[in-house]
Amino acid sequence: MQSKTSAKDFFLYLAVFIGLYVSSISFLMATFQIINKLFPLTGEYIGSIDSTIRASLATLIIFFPAFIYVSYVTNKNLIANPEKKDIWIRRWMIFLTLFVAGITIAVDLATLIYRFLGAEDLTVRFFLKVFFVLAVTITIFRFTLKDLKRISFEVSKKSKIYGGIISLIVLSVIVYGIVIIGSPMEQRAKNLDNNRVNDLRSIQSQIVYTHWQNKGDIPENLTELNDPISSYIVPTDPETKADYEYTKISKNSFELCATFKTISSTTDETVAKPTSYYMNGAVNENWQHNAERTCFTRTIDTKIYPVNKNKLID
Repeated sequence: MQSKTSAKDFFLYLAVFIGLYVSSISFLMATFQIINKLFPLTGEYIGSIDSTIRASLATLIIFFPAFIYVSYVTNKNLIANPEKKDIWIRRWMIFLTLFVAGITIAVDLATLIYRFLGAEDLTVRFFLKVFFVLAVTITIFRFTLKDLKRISFEVSKKSKIYGGIISLIVLSVIVYGIVIIGSPMEQRAKNLDNNRVNDLRSIQSQIVYTHWQNKGDIPENLTELNDPISSYIVPTDPETKADYEYTKISKNSFELCATFKTISSTTDETVAKPTSYYMNGAVNENWQHNAERTCFTRTIDTKIYPVNKNKLID
């Protein structure tokens, strides 16, 4: 006679398979983004890679240990009550997992063959992604199939070794992911520097679009930019709260300075990138900096940013 499914059984197996699916997806998302960061494509936008890696790692750090623990509790329950191996929730979850893993393997292989037959660019990162998807899905398929067929629920030495290897691989991805995106202190420093660049960009825009184009001159100091009507207040350093350094060089040129804690580069998506401002043309701005006091000299092109004579204020 088939054992009755209790509420405890239902939620235990639900937790096991949710943990399995979420851990697997988070692991693949983390590895995919790490691969994207290590092997970027020319011209590819990588602005959200670090945040995606961080979200994937956070999910993996929580769900994978939870999955291991709930699996242990479930297996311990099966050792005490072996007749529960045939309860409907367990069999449904097993067959669903086999189905999803099998479909994923087939789609992954079909994608590989399709790209090969089409003579598409089979990059290193594509093969790495295919490898990880196959490795994860085949591992899940094999262990799930074994779980369906097994009679004894005592954990063998071989299973413990496999479990240890998988845990070590997951731990390695977590550690390497943290190294790739930087420690929490490094992330904080990058975020602060990103805020500093955004502040300088805001000040620059106010100088060019509000002050220069309306008055035909640039301010002698930053306090002139404060405008209670438009609610604009000149920002200060997000960490020290000190004013940003500003120097008027000529009628249409100026210098903005700030002290940064990190080094920016065109391949680091956590700091500001060169951006473009358009007005009767385009001007590239560069906000790259080292971990030191850095100054940015700007000269306003009067042809690109003409003074609005209709709004000229004496």
